[in-house]
Amino acid sequence: MTKEQILEEAQKQIASFQKQIEELNLKAKVDGLSSDAKKLYDEQRKDLVAMLDEAEKQFSSIGGKASESWKDTKDFVELTQKALKHSFNYFMSHYK
Repeated sequence: MTKEQILEEAQKQIASFQKQIEELNLKAKVDGLSSDAKKLYDEQRKDLVAMLDEAEKQFSSIGGKASESWKDTKDFVELTQKALKHSFNYFMSHYK
């Protein structure tokens, strides 16, 4: 895969996560949570959205630079994707 393809896939994954979080926000199930659970949900969602936003900024920044070490960049993108996927799945497992 080329640098552009890997970054495009990473950004698609982030967009998919963001869309699923918004869909979850719209579900009545979330509205039916107790006040403590709703507070925890809001905090966890805020943290996850911040991580996704930061990753998106990093990926955009990488895409605009000529990479001296594509292997290091690729490793960073892949590791970040795995961490985001883990955090996203953990968050969603509590509210699906």
